[in-house]
Amino acid sequence: MSLDKQLKAEYQDKIVWITGVGQGIGLSTAKQFSALGAKVIGFDKHFSDASVLYKSVQCDLSNLLELEQILAELISSGLAPYNLINVAGVLEYDSIDALTTEQWLHCHTVNCSAVFLFIQACYNNFKQNKAGSIVTVGSNAAQTPRQKMAAYCASKAAVTQLTLTAGLELANYGIRCNVIAPGSTLTPMQTGMWQDDSGAQNVIDGFAKEYKLGIPLQKIATPDEMAHSIVFIASNLSSHTTMQVIAIDGGATF
Repeated sequence: MSLDKQLKAEYQDKIVWITGVGQGIGLSTAKQFSALGAKVIGFDKHFSDASVLYKSVQCDLSNLLELEQILAELISSGLAPYNLINVAGVLEYDSIDALTTEQWLHCHTVNCSAVFLFIQACYNNFKQNKAGSIVTVGSNAAQTPRQKMAAYCASKAAVTQLTLTAGLELANYGIRCNVIAPGSTLTPMQTGMWQDDSGAQNVIDGFAKEYKLGIPLQKIATPDEMAHSIVFIASNLSSHTTMQVIAIDGGATF
């Protein structure tokens, strides 16, 4: 059986939860799972293409009380996921002395605390079903400090360890939990940091003054490339992979 047929056989009519489906990596991931026959439940504030979703859930991941209620309702309605894919994230970009407490908390709330609620909401169903997996999109910045990215780096380090700990706790139930750690990827978050048309090339070349290496592969990743990896790691094609952090950054953090 071809790999494509194996994936379609696995995902036909399976419920997959994906956060951050409004754009970028989340949207690409939703499209790929949908093409495999999955029933994708997507979470975001805004949706640019809801046609690939089985159900769209409009929510603010920084509102934890509201999010907890939404997730509980989905679980009680029999819509617990076969795969939980945590993609949504925000960047607060400023030096430590300029960051506000509000910025710090916002970054940690969306990038880590919301993921905690998603994992917790699905936890018992994963244990009972003994099938499926969790994939969290972290960042190579979780292990490599970046100037003006203290809140982001710290939040991604936190959510990485959260996901790996879930993997350790759920291993006896056959549930795999892994982290995809992208580097620079062509998303609005990335392009929002560029100053001019040379932004992409500058990222590829690196910033010596900021102690940031360039990208050996000489290109910036696309959301589709990240989505391919997410689908593979989440699926049974990767059935013996758990508690791993897989950097996909073109060699930027070798």
